[in-house]
Amino acid sequence: GMNFISGSMDTVKNKAPLGSIENPIKFLDQDYKTLLEEHLKSGELFSDLTFEAGQKSIGMPEDPDPKKATEWKRPKEIYDNAVFVEGTTGTTDICQGQLGNCWLLASLSCLTMHPSLFVKVVPPNQNLSDPYAGIFHFRFWQYGEWVEVVVDDRLPVRQGRLLFSYSHTRHEFWSALVEKAYAKLMGSYGSLKGGNISEGMEDFTGGIAYSMNVSSRTPRVCWRSLTAALNRGSLLSCFIQAQNYLEVGKVTDTGLIKGHAYVKKASEEVLLYKLRNPWGFIESRGPWSDKGKEWEGVDESEKERIELKSKEDGEFWISADNFSSLFDIVELCSVNPDSLEEENASAKPATWTISEHEGCWIPGSSAGGSRRYRKTFWQNPQFELVLQEQDEPDQEEDDDDEDEDDEDEDGKEDEEMSTRTEKQKQRAKQCTVLVELLQKNRRQKNKIHFLYIAFHIYRVRNRLVTYSDPNAPHLFSLLINTLVFVLLFPLGSV
Repeated sequence: GMNFISGSMDTVKNKAPLGSIENPIKFLDQDYKTLLEEHLKSGELFSDLTFEAGQKSIGMPEDPDPKKATEWKRPKEIYDNAVFVEGTTGTTDICQGQLGNCWLLASLSCLTMHPSLFVKVVPPNQNLSDPYAGIFHFRFWQYGEWVEVVVDDRLPVRQGRLLFSYSHTRHEFWSALVEKAYAKLMGSYGSLKGGNISEGMEDFTGGIAYSMNVSSRTPRVCWRSLTAALNRGSLLSCFIQAQNYLEVGKVTDTGLIKGHAYVKKASEEVLLYKLRNPWGFIESRGPWSDKGKEWEGVDESEKERIELKSKEDGEFWISADNFSSLFDIVELCSVNPDSLEEENASAKPATWTISEHEGCWIPGSSAGGSRRYRKTFWQNPQFELVLQEQDEPDQEEDDDDEDEDDEDEDGKEDEEMSTRTEKQKQRAKQCTVLVELLQKNRRQKNKIHFLYIAFHIYRVRNRLVTYSDPNAPHLFSLLINTLVFVLLFPLGSV
């Protein structure tokens, strides 16, 4: 058979299902509470034998220079005033060490902006003072289930400084320990090289990440798309890879979209983004920066409403036009609406649902091959998706074409109205579907290349029909060799 797993349920009454955030799977069968109690009782600090303090855990060649030898030290051995978390969710400024994993650090910075998400990955009541036993635990989402990873707090140090990520405040260690736990889950620190922010955001939230091409939209349409996503509460935050970062900062070419606002300047409306640079305190010095002259015409009440503060906190404002000229890709993450409900109490109820399926392609059984193999293609796993609810209309989306309309001749007005009416009718029948297909455990197996994976979407008129003809009318098809593949597209109601 196809051996699909829906998740094993714990039969204990009133206990959360195994793999849920409340009852995560214990990685390598290590139980945090048991280990903590054992070491508090014995007075001996925890040393993790499953992820030892050595070169194997680093997963990269050792530097031949003896002056650059790696030592493993606990936080208090590095800084006397070491703390686990500064404040409630720690600082957002996480600095990159010797590892090319800025994607992971940007994802961690996203967490600090959403306390309800932060505590899922970083469980509360952990610290470097009493009760302290040198043991910490963290949770990551892996293929539909939450996994709890236990680590000791021995960290790789070179020439007195942390070898990998560290907090801007130096004496805060939660980010370095999360990184160690994630490295353990993936096999080694070296396994974290060469990822992307989508991967990190998904493993830290259980959501689905996808990209949006900024250059394919006008600045106004792009602004509306992003702010609508933020307002729905289904967006975690965005990562932007800059083409030109001179005005954003001389240190980094990345930023995180945190929010948005209308700003009234005299009688004109200006569309702005609020960005955060997660690495350090370099901010924009361009138009609408904290000290920019553009703010001179803005009422004090308006400044207060958008919380304009002139301080070096890594946050800055940028106009929609300037944003579109600087950045080309935005990566968004749709998380389960329940995850953010505490922060969006006033938001309307979620209008979308999540369905997960786990399985495998087995040669001779469920591995039917690509559409070229007509005789076996039908053997591939098939799932029926019924779209019963239409999208709720975006109150501003009907204006998306107005920028272009303003320049048209008056004689085309009737034609424009007719076209707009047709577009409105078409939108009213759409249901947006986000599909993600990912292959498991490839990052942990460094020598195994990503396999080619694909999904094909067909419109089924008769629900009793099973599509076995690979040449039947289909809506989408793509074959690609990546860890994960996501498609966001609108479908008409089935």
